Amino acid sequence: MTVSTSNLIGVALGYSDTTAQFNLGTTVNLDDGGQAVYVKAASTVSTYAAVSVQVDNNVVPLTTTNSASSKAVGFAQTSIASGSYGWVQLGGKPRVNVLIACQPNVPLFTTSTAGSLDDATVTGGLVAGLVATTSAASASAVTCIAGYPHVATGVVGF
Repeated sequence: MTVSTSNLIGVALGYSDTTAQFNLGTTVNLDDGGQAVYVKAASTVSTYAAVSVQVDNNVVPLTTTNSASSKAVGFAQTSIASGSYGWVQLGGKPRVNVLIACQPNVPLFTTSTAGSLDDATVTGGLVAGLVATTSAASASAVTCIAGYPHVATGVVGF
């Protein structure tokens, strides 16, 4: 698991809390070149789920339906219970849930499966700034390279 390289005491990226330990939206730099943001789960988030980070720094598992309300896409590296607080990774090399037979080095898209991405084209569901580094023989979590991803709405031609 990546670790914080910021000088903020008490950052534990692999844990969630029932009470806030930091201000929502607090960001830290990570040793893999990325960043993580402190959020509150508006619904239960599973480990390695892609999440919709909303403007108030609440998160829900990302789907094609809710992707339009995202300010950013993050990736939970640990489970966060509904109403609890934790860190989600915005950039670097997070593990991400993908669907079966998802290929590496191709665009990834939102799906109707909450928290999971795929390489099947979905109009308006492109997760720009993210690629998987390996293929998924089964629905699983794979390492990705994330450059502060977001859902690119209105994108056609894939």
